[in-house]
Amino acid sequence: MTAYDRIQAAAYRSVLRLNHIHSLTTTFSSSEQDISSRIVPENGEYTVTFSVGTPPTQVHAFMDTGSEVIWVKCSQSSPVFNPAKSSSYGHHPCDSLACEVLGVGRRTCAEFLDPCYYRVRYGDGSTTEGTLSHDKFAFEDPERNLVDVGHLDFGCSDYSSWHFVGNESGALGLSRQPLSLISQLDIKKFSYCMALPNNEGLGSRMYFGSEAVISGGRTPFLEGEDRYYYVTLIGIRIGDQNVPLPVGLFNRTSDGEGGFMIDSGTTYTFLRSEAYDALIKALNEAIDLPQRRGPSEWFELCFEGSFEDLESAVPDVTFIFDGAEVILMKQTTYIEAKKGLWCLAMVRSNEKLSIFGNVQQQNYFVGFDLEEQVVSFAPVDDCATFQ
Repeated sequence: MTAYDRIQAAAYRSVLRLNHIHSLTTTFSSSEQDISSRIVPENGEYTVTFSVGTPPTQVHAFMDTGSEVIWVKCSQSSPVFNPAKSSSYGHHPCDSLACEVLGVGRRTCAEFLDPCYYRVRYGDGSTTEGTLSHDKFAFEDPERNLVDVGHLDFGCSDYSSWHFVGNESGALGLSRQPLSLISQLDIKKFSYCMALPNNEGLGSRMYFGSEAVISGGRTPFLEGEDRYYYVTLIGIRIGDQNVPLPVGLFNRTSDGEGGFMIDSGTTYTFLRSEAYDALIKALNEAIDLPQRRGPSEWFELCFEGSFEDLESAVPDVTFIFDGAEVILMKQTTYIEAKKGLWCLAMVRSNEKLSIFGNVQQQNYFVGFDLEEQVVSFAPVDDCATFQ
């Protein structure tokens, strides 16, 4: 670089640093005001609504407690957010702290002043990539007023492997990692109530801050895990009979494998093979309905009958956590794959990891208290009543 180039680079870095420090000093504090969002079931996921940029652009993103990055669709065939039209938009250069936080393997950089290019791969193999950016975000408060929460770091995605069918146009990462909404706003509590997807578009609410519903049975976060929401699953019960499972089957191993995670972004509950086989065997013995082959390899246990048959002849399935029990409704245990064919809405995990998916969380207020380090479960008659 020439002397002039170095002067220009230093000036540019100074401007970027000024903008970054300003965004930090003007960042919204979650302790000062609570925020909220409407959540709507769409194609097996739940979308939340917020705004990005100046003037604000409304975004519908799927809520994901199992990931950290907030990202918004910025290009491809139909961009939702156009950074060129936002006067408050900026990107992070390769030498920024935010870019460093992404970690090796998730960022691509050539020169230190180049925009930080991220690439995130999810557990199901899907990916998103684009420019690590920052801009003003706004959410509703519990009274439905729009609240500016300041600048947040997010991915301005120019490619994602998702093929969105509905209104989804991004993701809202809610894990405890540095780039999540929870970490950036220092949120201590949040909760959501997922409505049954009987009518697409029939929504409910999620709350961040003091309005979060932390009630019912409480199970502690797994000690030593500070990124995702691992809990201790003790067992599974069918009616009044415990499914025979080895003690500690869902424990995390010393090399970081296994465990049981609460995840809003996974549709169906995944159970490691040993637990899945035991559950299927126990359900076969407990259910006196004609068994039929499922429509796909994912659904290994299906029964023929009406919903009334399920209500009257099929015992409840209960997940037993350390300190909490979640009794599933029939609508959150089985899905009608075809007319009159009801399949278990849980699938086999080919890994040691097991995940409590959003179908099994429906019609519960699920609360996360990061100060008390617990997840709570409070059953409700109908989450759709919380608009």
